[in-house]
Amino acid sequence: MQPSTRKTIFLSDYRPPDYFIRHTDLVVELDPINTRVYVTHRVEKNQDDAANTLVLHAENMSVRAVTLNAGESLPFIHENDLLTVDVADREFELSIECIIHPEKNTSLSGLYKSGDMLCTQCEAEGFRRIAPSVDRPDNLATYRTRLIANKSEYPVLLGNGNLEKSGNVEGDSELHFAEWYDPFPKPTYLFALVAGKLNCIRDSFKTNSGRCVDLRFYARGKDSDRCWHGMEALKNSMRWDEEVYGREYDLDLFNVVAVEDFNMGAMENKSLNIFNTKYVLADPDIATDTDFANVEAVVAHEYFHNWSGNRVTCRDWFQLSLKEGFTVFRDQEFSADMGSAGVKRIEDVNGLRNHQFKEDAGPMAHSIRPNSYQEINNFYTATVYEKGAEVVRMLRTLVDNDLFRKGTDLYFERFDGQAVTTDDFVDCISEAADIDLSLFRRWYEQAGTPRLTVDASYDSDGSALDIHFSQRCPDTPGQKNKKPFTIPISLALLSDDNKSEDRLVTHKQLITLQEEKQTVRIDNFDSRPILSVLRNFSAPVILEFDQTPRDLSVLMAKDDDPFNRWDAGQRLMLEFILSDMQSEGVSPELKESILVALERTLRESDDEPALAAKLLTPPAYGFICEHAKPIDPHKILRSRKKLVRSIADHCGELLIERFETTQQRNQRGYSGEVAANRSLRDVCLLLLSQCRHPASEDLINHLRKQATNLTDRCSTMTAAIRSAHPQQADIISEMYENWSHEPLVVDKWLRIQAMEADQNPTQTIRDLSEHEAFNYRNPNKVYSLLLAFSHGNPGGFHSRDGSGQDLIREWVEKIDPVNPQVAARLVSAFNSWRQYQKDTSNFMRQELETLSQISDLSSDVSEIISKALSDT
Repeated sequence: MQPSTRKTIFLSDYRPPDYFIRHTDLVVELDPINTRVYVTHRVEKNQDDAANTLVLHAENMSVRAVTLNAGESLPFIHENDLLTVDVADREFELSIECIIHPEKNTSLSGLYKSGDMLCTQCEAEGFRRIAPSVDRPDNLATYRTRLIANKSEYPVLLGNGNLEKSGNVEGDSELHFAEWYDPFPKPTYLFALVAGKLNCIRDSFKTNSGRCVDLRFYARGKDSDRCWHGMEALKNSMRWDEEVYGREYDLDLFNVVAVEDFNMGAMENKSLNIFNTKYVLADPDIATDTDFANVEAVVAHEYFHNWSGNRVTCRDWFQLSLKEGFTVFRDQEFSADMGSAGVKRIEDVNGLRNHQFKEDAGPMAHSIRPNSYQEINNFYTATVYEKGAEVVRMLRTLVDNDLFRKGTDLYFERFDGQAVTTDDFVDCISEAADIDLSLFRRWYEQAGTPRLTVDASYDSDGSALDIHFSQRCPDTPGQKNKKPFTIPISLALLSDDNKSEDRLVTHKQLITLQEEKQTVRIDNFDSRPILSVLRNFSAPVILEFDQTPRDLSVLMAKDDDPFNRWDAGQRLMLEFILSDMQSEGVSPELKESILVALERTLRESDDEPALAAKLLTPPAYGFICEHAKPIDPHKILRSRKKLVRSIADHCGELLIERFETTQQRNQRGYSGEVAANRSLRDVCLLLLSQCRHPASEDLINHLRKQATNLTDRCSTMTAAIRSAHPQQADIISEMYENWSHEPLVVDKWLRIQAMEADQNPTQTIRDLSEHEAFNYRNPNKVYSLLLAFSHGNPGGFHSRDGSGQDLIREWVEKIDPVNPQVAARLVSAFNSWRQYQKDTSNFMRQELETLSQISDLSSDVSEIISKALSDT
């Protein structure tokens, strides 16, 4: 392995900067080839005894001049991406002139070119590619930005804050300017600018205090008309944040811009949110129902950052979950209030189990507040975001809604305009609720997914139920012998009355487990109750509870907690798959329990079609892997398919009937009700098509003929590939020919083929990578084809001859010099190599070793490879 040139950064080494920048004036003369930047910083020495040497971050730029206090020209040293000047003053102004090159910036960090636009991405360390600065989150400054550009090429000029003035540049009729002022101190990572030919839609929002905020969404050409769903989501988010958290927007203007070339989903830059087009554009022709829901959630997430991330920000990047975990929790609750809370909770937990639990079990496992990193881009992870949200959720569970709100009020008021830590957040909840959270802080310090073991024994003589809880957490890299976590366990007891159609929940209780073992006794029962445990997924743990198929079937039918109904079904179906993978096979009792429960779900599906769709969906591959190690992907897929075949054979007529019923309710547009019906329709179709049920061909033909929106078209194409439909090739080519002019539809077209390719999958992906539709310099295209294949097609990626892994390794090599962040996401597919059976594991390790021999790997990729191959 070639040694990494990137220094490891440790949380324990944190110290404030020697100098703070209190205000920044920027003049940016925009040009795709050579952009000239004039920056003036108002600088203040942090401590009297600090050295008289100011060191600024300055990457990928040419520094032309440095001036002190608008007069004296200063000597400087610019090397190793640092600009160093000697200044004896305690307070001073430093002016710097530099040139940067947006068109050459393929990393999409800093100022770069996207089509005919210029835009920025500064989180985490992109501002240092725009202007020399103290580029770290604990350096907060106010900003005034003057943008100058050619009027015809860049008619729209956007920056942070409020627009103060704009007009033609005196003496040059081809140039114009816009001057923006942001009065709220912010770190460099929240700086943004956008310039280009953009259309705009406008609306407004009246705050609780009576102020009118101008809302604008910008996009290219006709795409601006596809921003109205996002606009409605923004207004709903602003209203929700006022009602639930008491947080009002603080400026006169809020801008959102859609950008096609973007590494992330979106960015919460103060008052100028920049979005990947896939998370802001939505109409029935270019967005599926899932896309509509994602747009609403992501718009909300970025807006909520105005307080949880912008007004109160991170002291350092180790505290990333301070803003991201808290804000994910907030957007999850918003989405739950906008739709079905139960279905939303299922979706969030399903994602956590399939992605974050895998991360916890691999070489990149880290706590939600990491202790060290080499490349901060590698820590924008499911652990920081989704597990971070679960930790915030547990805090609310422990203290209740009212006290949690009291704690967040205290947090926002105490730390407004400051850069703080996760400890500061927990302290506020602790103080407001008057509760000791010292043991709870282990969730921020320890990596790994705890395993919660539950055992229940019923004393028929004493009519009591004893519930025994125990916890353990496996070792993770750099952390052994974990201390017990604080685990809130929400439980209920159901009456075991098989004759009743009602959901007979007789007892509810919250248990807080803080030791390795604990026993709880519940008295006064006439008969053995059925235990519903970890309701609403009250803690991010792996549950080990050996309940009978009959008990799980009762829970699936009668529990009043939607998550636990779904989870009971997942556990039943998981047991089928694990049993089928073993020599003894599936017991008749288990098989009957599953099929009877699913048949009942189908018969009652009219009441809650979206929930029924979740209940009918077999466990995802990632969830199965957590319980089937060493992982044999082909054996898992074979047994999962056998489960699907059993469901289709037993419930075939009902699946067909529900498909027809829900399709009759189909409409072109999007609404929660229409989307819920379509989700049930699609699950029925995919269950039938995956096992090539005789009816699937006619159903696919019917849907193809009646398709009026992208959800319909994607469902048709997916089912056609899964069922090897006779017209599969025509269906695939038809979708591309009709929609090749829409980039977001092309992304779906690539993604479906990448995830569903079954016959000679590696060659399919190679062919698609040479197709005109693919561009490896565009992150969305790479994610749609290569990431979807490596993370979403285990049978193809883990081809028995190793060709799938070879393909991804080749692309990591090719993409890394162009865009290291994208390459790092690709290479993470190899992280879990130790968990696979021998042949697959050897292939994965060999690919990592081949990559490790490349001398000029980026720090993003080399850090992941070195940790994956490490023995610690």
